[in-house]
Amino acid sequence: MSIEDWIRGRQSGRAGGVGAARVIDVLTSQPQFASYAPARQVADEAGVDISTVTRTAQSLGFRGWPALQLEIRNRYLDTMTAQEILTDHADGTTDPVTAAFRTDMANLALATRTIEIETVRRLADTIRRARRTLVIASGSYLAPAIMLAHVGSLSGLDIDYDDVGGTHRATLVARMGPDDCLVIFNVWRLPRDVLAITRVARDRGVVTAVITDRRSSPLAELGDHVVTVPSEGPAYFPSLTPAMSLINAILNQIVADDPERVRAAISAAGEMWQELDLMDDDLKRT
Repeated sequence: MSIEDWIRGRQSGRAGGVGAARVIDVLTSQPQFASYAPARQVADEAGVDISTVTRTAQSLGFRGWPALQLEIRNRYLDTMTAQEILTDHADGTTDPVTAAFRTDMANLALATRTIEIETVRRLADTIRRARRTLVIASGSYLAPAIMLAHVGSLSGLDIDYDDVGGTHRATLVARMGPDDCLVIFNVWRLPRDVLAITRVARDRGVVTAVITDRRSSPLAELGDHVVTVPSEGPAYFPSLTPAMSLINAILNQIVADDPERVRAAISAAGEMWQELDLMDDDLKRT
């Protein structure tokens, strides 16, 4: 679906004045510009004030311009190939190392403005209370999936991640029910198997939590909990920093909500590590 069709679809049946129509025209006719321009520039281009841009974003179902722009930007990037994104981001005047740090800093700042804190709290509570949690992802987003599963397990939760897929993943989901939680990480392109297994889990009554860079997508529509994170990287690959920070927040909330269970779990894990002599921590020996 094109950005114009998506915006027109969300606009359908919603009230809006002349100013909102002008903003919509800018968004649909200049999606690349809308993907990066601050609200002031969008307002100037549409011949309206900033408050009209904000109200238009809210009329389309978003908290404000930053959240709507994040969705437009990710949808715009989704129309491009990896090679096209690399070309689009090419800048011979900027140091690549500095650009990477600055991109992640900007992404974190955007995340703090667009992620709803209460949604994160509810997601953390769902994972903490679930009988079993399965985490799935694809590509580089296996990294936050592994972190959530590893630290969550260390904190005393029955949580694991699956990077095998296929019949193995189907077997795991077949054992799940309404007391369980499926956490899905997805960014940029949506693999068919991820969408299919999420739909199956949802049909079985499993609580689904979607962490994605697109709030409006077939996968997000299946989520009982949906958190949208910025993901644009400095080159052709996505930034993992906002997603990793989100996992930090979820785990930190779980620790705060059930500190005694976490203390008992990490104590037991520490004793097991010591019994198996897993760690070479005695630096004085060398």
